[in-house]
Amino acid sequence: MRPADKLEASAQLAREMGFDVVAASPLRIEANDGPEIDSFVRSAKKGEVDVVVLASSTGVEALTKMLSRRGEDAGDLLSRTWRIAIGPLTAKAMRAHGIGVDAIPEEYSSEGLVRQMACELSGKRVYLLRSSHGERILFDGLAEAGADVTEIVLYNLVPDPLASEVRHLVEESLAGRIDAFAFSSSLSAASFIEAAEMVAPRERIIGMLNSRVVGAMGGPTRRNLERMGVHVHAVPASATFHALLEAMVPLCR
Repeated sequence: MRPADKLEASAQLAREMGFDVVAASPLRIEANDGPEIDSFVRSAKKGEVDVVVLASSTGVEALTKMLSRRGEDAGDLLSRTWRIAIGPLTAKAMRAHGIGVDAIPEEYSSEGLVRQMACELSGKRVYLLRSSHGERILFDGLAEAGADVTEIVLYNLVPDPLASEVRHLVEESLAGRIDAFAFSSSLSAASFIEAAEMVAPRERIIGMLNSRVVGAMGGPTRRNLERMGVHVHAVPASATFHALLEAMVPLCR
């Protein structure tokens, strides 16, 4: 289960690693193009932004499109800031759009960024550019370390449990034809369970998941699944989809 803009590439990656794939996107992406973006542009032009953190390649795409509508070049606008990418895929997207990359945490996750960089960001004006469901640990961890943190929501992730591919995935799952589940976010997991509850009791859904291999892309996703009663078998050290699949491969043989 992946956002629509990552679904095809993620499915292909899984096939290359030996999986038979049923893919679905339980989330719609909606750009959040409003006054917050205008305010950010003004602050950046005045030199009032010390650090930007881009938390996904989807966010990079959304930001560059919204800036382009305003006649702004993302690379130029951010050239005077310290630019942090949450991981290598985000960094790749940034470079493709002419945005320099000054740092990537060694552990590709919000928790890893806080552990590695929070102290050196203390006292800095930090802007988090991300989705409507960004992990709170990033904002809270940097703020507790003394950074002046502003969050800009670049796009909203909207659950879409009625999407046809989601219904197909639910039907295949409840029929016992899915052996492993790769959850890349807490919201995608919750959205899948919500979609499944339209056709079966929650107890049956949780029981079905607990009889399969379940992988979670990062600690927050694991914790949220466990709060819902789902046993998680694989959590990669780095929160990337490739690492998640690698962690699940030996469990599916």
